[in-house]
Amino acid sequence: MKKSTIITASVIAVLVGAGGISIGVASMNQVPQVSPSASTQAPEILTDADKIQIDEQTAEVVQQQPAPTTDDLLLYLIEEEKLAHDVYTVLSTQWGGNTFTNILASETTHQDMVLGLLTSYGLEDPRSQEIGVFTNPDLQALYDQLVAQGMTSQTEAYKVGVLIEETDITDLTSAINSTSDGTIISVLEKLRSASESHLAAFSKKL
Repeated sequence: MKKSTIITASVIAVLVGAGGISIGVASMNQVPQVSPSASTQAPEILTDADKIQIDEQTAEVVQQQPAPTTDDLLLYLIEEEKLAHDVYTVLSTQWGGNTFTNILASETTHQDMVLGLLTSYGLEDPRSQEIGVFTNPDLQALYDQLVAQGMTSQTEAYKVGVLIEETDITDLTSAINSTSDGTIISVLEKLRSASESHLAAFSKKL
């Protein structure tokens, strides 16, 4: 199975840190006076030309972002497979049931498949041996969020399974389309097929 991207808050994926803001509270006698000119000043209105220019500038910034390398892709994928394995490990312990147990076993095999690709490319395995610990900060944040959601009820746990597998399918498809390496494509297509089966299994529980 597999990130992108998620979410995202993809997705989650895309999580933002909040800086602290100190706000002073004035007493009723200290309310600042607003001058008539300031209160009646018209807000700035963007014209269509302004909006087009902003869109073009945004697109230019996105285009300047470097495309992920094959190394980046593989390092991300193996930790994404670990994320599925670790989440299902925790939820299986909490809720039991054959669905999590059976899929959990598959996730170990999936990691081994990606590990074979890492070895072929001479890449060091980034995975921690500890459950729920990740090198990639986005995957770490996603793991924490998904476990918290899945622990609230068994139904939410199955929803987490659906989300993980849907995300994997999307990420694997994107990865397949981004490479011409036949060996990588073959492995990722097998992982995507497995994720589709896992998605169907979780969906039946909802």
